[in-house]
Amino acid sequence: MTVVGAAGASYLPRLTQRSRNLVVRGLAYHVREWGAEEGPILVLLHGAADTSASFQFMVDALQGTWRVIAPDWRGHGQSAWTPGSYWHAEFMADLDALLDAVAPGRAVSLAGHSMGGNIASIYAGIRPHRVERLVMLDAMGELLHRTPVKVDEVLRLVLDARAAAASDRGYASPSDLAARLLRRNTRLSPAQAGFLATAMARALPGGGFGWPVDPSFRRSLPTLHTIEDWGVVWRGITAPVLYIRSSDQRAHAPASDPTELARRMSYFRDLASMVIPETGHNLHHDAPEAVARAVEAFICGAQDANSAARQSLCA
Repeated sequence: MTVVGAAGASYLPRLTQRSRNLVVRGLAYHVREWGAEEGPILVLLHGAADTSASFQFMVDALQGTWRVIAPDWRGHGQSAWTPGSYWHAEFMADLDALLDAVAPGRAVSLAGHSMGGNIASIYAGIRPHRVERLVMLDAMGELLHRTPVKVDEVLRLVLDARAAAASDRGYASPSDLAARLLRRNTRLSPAQAGFLATAMARALPGGGFGWPVDPSFRRSLPTLHTIEDWGVVWRGITAPVLYIRSSDQRAHAPASDPTELARRMSYFRDLASMVIPETGHNLHHDAPEAVARAVEAFICGAQDANSAARQSLCA
């Protein structure tokens, strides 16, 4: 599928996605897959207010013969909405059920961006035998100003929001969505922005298009309240972990405070880290080739019983 961008350019994916619909814990889940169905599994988990289509550029840059599986989280993309049920534990349980469906009884490599990386890290600490390798893309726990969680404020927000109809800003066309993406990330090409906007645009009942996320997603209470809580879970991870972060730091991002970042990283028993130059938070958009190379080198270079087969994938 060729997608026309905001300035008339087009993005032609190298690998064509396959859409698959699964029932995960009673919910309709939309899953994208790329590559060989018999290849080693790489599961990609997107961030908040995003969709699995966000990984297309990175997937196109992979050199190995992978079977890439990327779900739309509950409340996102083409998966079912569950208003009010967006706690960390719900996402983690969804991931567990998804892996049971696509890789029963097997350990897999997980790579998650932002919220997806955080959920993957929690899961890897609770179900260490299911995770072979973990890659966290610009993810290292909650933002600095969100911990510790002020539970009374969050619960008050939940009750106050119950009486108000969820607002959903509309855009006249996917091209308007693409223009917004270009304003927010100047490193995106018009072709990339056009592809993402077309893949993500959600038709609104009253006309126009909106972002592919349930508005109530923002009003859910996190499961983990302090970084010490995160640390307890992170200590349970047995898989090697690669933390890839962007060079341009967002306000309140963990990496914006070197002392706090070092504290969080100390909870991991086997952690490597790297920075991708000239990237913002969506580093898999800004430098998909560099991110893909780093992910494959980390997974394929692993020294285990399957390392020879993995290295052949990256040759």
